Amino acid sequence: MTACFPYGKQAADLHDQTGNHPRHGTPQPKICPAHICLIRHAHDTLTTLNPATNAQEGTQMGKWTKTDLRQLRQLMTNQGRDTNQIADEIRHLHNCTKLAAYRMAHGWSQPEAVERYIHATGAFIDQPLLSKLEQFPTHSTRAPLAAQLIGLATIYHTTPLQLISAHALERLDPHERNVLIRCNIAFTPPPQPGQAPTERPDSLEIPDAPGARRVRLADHKLEAERQVVTAARNAFRFTSSTEGSNVGPETLDQLRDEIRRLARAYKTQPLTTLLGDLVETQDIAFRLLEGRQRPDQTRELYLLAGVTSGLMAHASHDVGHPHAAMTQARAAYVCADNAGHDGLRAWVRGTQSVVAYWAGWPYEALRYAQLGADAAAQVTSTTAVLLPALEARAHAVLGNREESRAAVERAGTAREQVTPDELDELGGLLTFDRPKQLYYAADATVWLPDEHEAAERKAAQAVDAYEHAEQPERSFTCEALSRGDLAIARVGRGELDGAREALAPVLDVPPARRIRSIVTTVLRVHALLRDQRYHGSAAAREAQEEIEAFCQATATTALPR
Repeated sequence: MTACFPYGKQAADLHDQTGNHPRHGTPQPKICPAHICLIRHAHDTLTTLNPATNAQEGTQMGKWTKTDLRQLRQLMTNQGRDTNQIADEIRHLHNCTKLAAYRMAHGWSQPEAVERYIHATGAFIDQPLLSKLEQFPTHSTRAPLAAQLIGLATIYHTTPLQLISAHALERLDPHERNVLIRCNIAFTPPPQPGQAPTERPDSLEIPDAPGARRVRLADHKLEAERQVVTAARNAFRFTSSTEGSNVGPETLDQLRDEIRRLARAYKTQPLTTLLGDLVETQDIAFRLLEGRQRPDQTRELYLLAGVTSGLMAHASHDVGHPHAAMTQARAAYVCADNAGHDGLRAWVRGTQSVVAYWAGWPYEALRYAQLGADAAAQVTSTTAVLLPALEARAHAVLGNREESRAAVERAGTAREQVTPDELDELGGLLTFDRPKQLYYAADATVWLPDEHEAAERKAAQAVDAYEHAEQPERSFTCEALSRGDLAIARVGRGELDGAREALAPVLDVPPARRIRSIVTTVLRVHALLRDQRYHGSAAAREAQEEIEAFCQATATTALPR
């Protein structure tokens, strides 16, 4: 019976086709003919490389093809080899870096690896950057950061130090090298050949959410994704704690990336999936401020801590706690003052105006919008558009028609002069995009008496803008609120069928997304349907019953206890 001899970096010169060992002449198991061809192909490829290049790891592709790599992975997998062994084989036969070898061991292209990295960590990386990192240090001077290797280790199911050779490790910045070595202990290496795999549980504890709970896993894929995300967050916590007394650039970069992810995810994901991460990120930012930093790092930390506190203010408001939201906003404003950042000062005042508006405090909403005007006048970011838009809405609630219209016009003028700043770069809730500006104009107009047609027109424009917006401008909350304003305007015009049509997608919003502002807007429709003109209308009653059912299960009730 023909045996398939496991080949490796020395297999090509250890065995000939007859199965005899060239040094001892003793019979050995014969190699499968197909495997001999693959070994010879690899050997021929290696011998054609420049000897000088062979001396160090590089990225020479030689004559290797995707088919060759696929056959190699399949063969070694059938032999019971693990990812580390497959990557080591690819590295020596392919003459590439360890980082590139691990990607190829999984059968992924660079774009595929980038997509998985971003999904697992939320941090930025693109294909050109990954290519440069994979060529370090022989063909690239772009050294990988510790956080990048930690993130890649999570998706490659290995430890960070497995992704970099001793030679390359010594070429890293000393600070990055020390962080990487310390973080390496936080990773559990994969099972070795012959080692019994750890039994996979049918549930997984998710510690990041308030009130840790065990969640039934639907399948192994879901379990793997949760483990990857958990490992990445553990690495984030570890990195920040090891640098807590002397903040390094790695920690600041990671904190900024995490805040960017949360600010952008807030517009499209349910709060229930983000609140735990928000709380933890704010805690890390505050803890780092208690340590030692250079003045420029302290300013950056105050800015990031202010942003996280502002996001927590929005979260507190969205689950129906306006007083907690104001406490968070005050902390955010203190951070903005310490950072000396007018853009953040203005944005926080805007946040306070938003909280006051939805809490039913229109005078407070107007006061905060006007308090932020001085800071907004010092910037040309989208925050300069936000403040007059908020002022217009507060004036409208108070019945100040002309003041509201003037503020809408000021917002339009400010839009023409926008130059994005670092808050706009973070994106998500930190930027005030055009669809949201259209929604605010509609929301102001629905409060004005006898402006139903204008309100309907503006609300329809906002809905259309959100339906056709690019992903960074999408917001499930503001789109739902725009539809709610459209329903309010149509109820005011006596168009009950049109109002129900506008409101139908809002009533389909799942409970986890039913935050305070959406519930409040839907209840406004309910109140307007009590108008005398709808008395005795079966359709109006049915709409009110649907609204009442909708309001019984909200984001607050969806939060874990």
